[in-house]
Amino acid sequence: MNPVRQYFLPVLTAIALLAAVIWWWKAGKTDAVPISAPAVGGPALQLVERLKNIKIDTAFLDDPQFLNLEATPKPSLEGLQKGRSNPFRK
Repeated sequence: MNPVRQYFLPVLTAIALLAAVIWWWKAGKTDAVPISAPAVGGPALQLVERLKNIKIDTAFLDDPQFLNLEATPKPSLEGLQKGRSNPFRK
């Protein structure tokens, strides 16, 4: 058998496999591309900027009047009459 014909298919397969591996290796390497958003403006963006700049004064948390507040107890439901029973419930 001719050596060219004998080695043609294995060499062709090896070249195709090598090409596939190189393609897979290059496709897997993704360089991070920074995405720059265009400068936008408008009322919504201005509102967001204003909301970012809000500073809440928490000094009232140290105020004696605030510290002396008491929680109200839960109202008792005893003695309240229930409504009509559900006619669709068995």
